[in-house]
Amino acid sequence: MTRSFFLNMPNNYAYSVSNILGHQKSNDEFYTSSDTVKKLTKILRIPKKEVIWMPFDKKESEFVRQFSKTNKIIRTHKDDESIKNRKDFYSFTPNEKWNLIISNPPFSKKRMLIERCLELKKPFCLLYGCTIFSQSMGNTLNKCDFYFIQNNCKFTNCNGETKSFQCCWVMSKSFKKKYFKNLNQLD
Repeated sequence: MTRSFFLNMPNNYAYSVSNILGHQKSNDEFYTSSDTVKKLTKILRIPKKEVIWMPFDKKESEFVRQFSKTNKIIRTHKDDESIKNRKDFYSFTPNEKWNLIISNPPFSKKRMLIERCLELKKPFCLLYGCTIFSQSMGNTLNKCDFYFIQNNCKFTNCNGETKSFQCCWVMSKSFKKKYFKNLNQLD
């Protein structure tokens, strides 16, 4: 199927397939619901001394709100005007010491983004739609682990529109080993 096929579909179908797959770049700024982030905090054990880099989060992000309760956060969202020296994730690494990445990254350029995270050689955990498994990712996903979220996740865009779809946490193998609780012991 071509991009034009998706763009000529009814609006709700075009949104749910074309945008989630990252064919429309204007779709990249969606905000994760507090429920989704809170569920992640319950299955992780991140020591308080660990510093979390959130390269795709603005100060009002649920990730920042939840994780800043227990950990120091470094934000570098390239469009966040409250950050003095905002930088692009693909060409920048914070000078400050950081231990891991947690975020809801843009849905476009998935392969490039995950490869950049792997290149950094630090633990990472990224929220992605499950459509990531139907895309050409080469061997990139073979280097990762996954945690599938049972219910659809809700996202809101800057216009207040809410969408929901099946998601999973895509993470480095080192993230899963170091920060995940024993999932058999969860309620």
